[in-house]
Amino acid sequence: MLSKLYEQIKKFLRHYYLELILFFVIYAILMFPIPYVVEAPGGIMDISEKIEIDEKINTKGTYNLAYVSEYRGCLITAILSYIIPDWDLQKIETKDINENQEATYLRNHLMLEEANQEAILLAYRKSGKEVKIKKEMMYITYLDPNIDWKLKVGDELLKADGKVLTSKDDLTKIVNQKNVGDTIQMEVKRNNKHLTVPVTVQKQDGKKLLGVIVSFLREIETKPEIEITFKKSESGPSAGFMTALTIYQSLTDKDLTNGLKIVGTGTIDTNGNIGSIGGIHYKLMGAEKAKADIFFVPEGENYQDAKKLKEERNYKIKIVKVKTFDDAIKYLEKQK
Repeated sequence: MLSKLYEQIKKFLRHYYLELILFFVIYAILMFPIPYVVEAPGGIMDISEKIEIDEKINTKGTYNLAYVSEYRGCLITAILSYIIPDWDLQKIETKDINENQEATYLRNHLMLEEANQEAILLAYRKSGKEVKIKKEMMYITYLDPNIDWKLKVGDELLKADGKVLTSKDDLTKIVNQKNVGDTIQMEVKRNNKHLTVPVTVQKQDGKKLLGVIVSFLREIETKPEIEITFKKSESGPSAGFMTALTIYQSLTDKDLTNGLKIVGTGTIDTNGNIGSIGGIHYKLMGAEKAKADIFFVPEGENYQDAKKLKEERNYKIKIVKVKTFDDAIKYLEKQK
């Protein structure tokens, strides 16, 4: 039996080896990576499925996160971006220290974790539940690409000129005490190793700074306990607002969904301010396709872009602009 099968395979290869070689050559060419990504309309996901919390009420409606689909840049996806409507080819700046694969992965996941923690702090405080910050850590998430850095995205900041950093204010005070061009010896933790690297004080818009963006990760203690779990493929800060709204709903005893499919996007901070995000038109397309009832959008340019697309395509979804977390709560409370 096996010998017969073996002979059939040999016969097939003798007859079609040229076609097989051609197939694999074409496949390799089409899949060859290029410094681009393709962005496309995404979809929505029920964010309550990401959150485990002891106290939770059943709601008639749902809170959903809108996302953008992104495909790896290669010849075939580049070609398809010129054929498929709403697929857009975006160039990656390969010389930018922030845009290599490792830096992008670290930054996006640090920002997701920070957004989750901001959402927890806000929602627990708004609902009157117990929440306490036990420890705060600072991580580099962005570096000015015009500076020759010894720092890397993902470095944890520990000390500056020998002084322990416990908050962003500590770092700001040290920078302000220096002159432009002065060097600060920064102790960082990288791959479980402590390193000391020089950082030069810069001047921008009349302010002294280092040319970095820092994200904060915290050890938080809550009652009731909560756990937020996203997949490795899911990252970035734009889920912050909807995560906070979903947690708040879980901690209150009234259903604010009113049986609606609610979608939203936007960053959040512990003061309840909702920040703008990228890819708003892709997210609106996904929400409309999913037949959502409401789409919460950060006010300003995000709202204007979403409103314009809705009018152009005659979408049925209701777009609601929000500046703060309280804006969203007040809007939902009025829907009864």
